[in-house]
Parts: sequence; C-alpha cells; structure tokens
Amino acid sequence: MRIIRGLFCILAFLCAFAYSGAAPAGEADLLNPPVWKEPLTGVEFVRVPAGCVKVECLPGPEKSSHNEVCTNGFWLGKYEVTRGQFRVFAEASGYRTDAERDGFSWVYTGQWEKKPGCDWRNAGFPQDDNHPVVNVSWNDAEAMAKWLSEKSKGSFRLPSEAQWAYACAAGPDRPAAGENEREPCRFGNIADRTALQHFPAWQTLACEDGYIFTAPVGAFCPNAFGLYDMTGNVWEWTEDVCTRDSHEKGRMEVFAPATGPVRVIRGGSWYTGQGYPGCRSRDILQSPMRRSNDIGFRLLRIP
Repeated sequence: MRIIRGLFCILAFLCAFAYSGAAPAGEADLLNPPVWKEPLTGVEFVRVPAGCVKVECLPGPEKSSHNEVCTNGFWLGKYEVTRGQFRVFAEASGYRTDAERDGFSWVYTGQWEKKPGCDWRNAGFPQDDNHPVVNVSWNDAEAMAKWLSEKSKGSFRLPSEAQWAYACAAGPDRPAAGENEREPCRFGNIADRTALQHFPAWQTLACEDGYIFTAPVGAFCPNAFGLYDMTGNVWEWTEDVCTRDSHEKGRMEVFAPATGPVRVIRGGSWYTGQGYPGCRSRDILQSPMRRSNDIGFRLLRIP
C-alpha cells in the first residue's frame, strides 16, 4: 500500500511541478527544495519560494478579498510537529500544557466531550511519536516556538494566515493538490470510508486513506513546495487572525499579531468529511487555550 502510494506521489509531485511553472529567478528547483533540520528537536524546515497570493478572510458573513500579498520566501515546517518533537521541548523545558494544567482536553467520541486525562501524551486514540501532536493549544504552540527561539538557531513562530494559505496552495490562485482529484485521500488524511469502521453515521468522502484518526506525518503525497499534510490530519494554528486591515503593506511577513481571545486554525483534519474545501478550510476558535484531539501545528523559522 505504502509502495503504491509512494509511486503515485512521485507522479503527482511531477504533475504539480509542471502545473506550477518554473520557479522564480534565484529560487531552487521545486523538485529539490532546500531543507534545514533543527538540531534539538529534529523538526525539518523547507524553503518556500517567493511569490504572491490573494488572501480571503471571513470577518463576518461575507468574504473579504484582499489585495495580493507577497513574500520573498520563508522556511516552513516540512511536516506538522510530531508528538516526539513536542516531547523534546516539554521534557527539556518542564513546560505543562493547558490540558495538563486544567486536567482535560476536548475529545471526539461520537460527540465532543471534555475528557479528563487527555493531553499531548494521551490523544484519546492510539498514536506513536511519529504522529502529529494533538490536544495542544495556541498557547502551547507559542511556548514551543519561544523555547526554540531561545535555545536554537534563528527565531520561530507559527505562520501567518497568508503564509499558511500560500504554502498550502503551493503558489498563487490555483487549487492545491488533491482539491480537484477524484481521490483526495492520496493527498491527506480526512474523514473517509475508513472512518466508517468507527463512526458509521458520518458523512464521509468517497475514498479510503487507511486511517480513522491521525496518520504518521508524511504518510501522504507532498504538495509542489515539498510540504506534507497541509490538508487533513490535524488542524493547524496560525499566528495571526486575518482581517480587513491585515497586510496593509502587501507583505505576508507584515501582519497584526492576534489580540483578544480569537484564534484561527487552518487545513482541516481527520475529522473533516463531506464538503471539505482543502486549503480554504478555516475555523475561528474563541480561545487561545482551546485544545482538542484534532488540532496541532507546524512552525515557521526566521533565520
């Protein structure tokens, strides 16, 4: 199964590269993007090339289209942060997550419940250290980024919404890999027919990815920038909350930091089924302390 999926990924990646066109001058070949490995945790970062994209926010009932925002490129996590990588941070720093301090996380058991004892070590379903960490809040992701910024080379944070959207689509104004495919399960872990084994009442996508809950990171095809699991597996926290006033200078890196209680997650998860919009998937949460077993994160590095 993995061999067949691997062969398909090679073909899909070549098609995605051909569709994206040549890389901008000065950028490395998209088929072999530069990768930097953080030495303490082993988190790998891929160089996302320069480009522009239009970002849409949902400040209210109507969409608000922004002018193009551009970037000279940035370093983004090749995968979602894994449980093993988060373990390195938690054990080295002594950090206790919001779920550990409060004694519960939100866990889906057929309905969402406050589940005592569930935290990053205990997802509420089987995981190993190669799976994306879950039951982590925005505060927890920020704490890991701050620790890495103090202990490692460069500074680290969550991607802005614009950076996340551009990286997910792997270029401007075109559908991400898998969004128009007959079998989106080849590109991400979403609520598919496999999930019916455990949740028979679900309305799922008409494909099978082989996982009911989270999958090990990198189990599916990458997009044209060499990034894995941008859609599905777990929702991903972002640094800011996109509004009409975001990115006034037209740069992805220039944005208003999140204030107040509201935070945004992007990309969908193993829980997301029929009607899933891929890279356009966005949810607004009412607290930076919110955590559940379908939310994780990936990091951005500033050298």
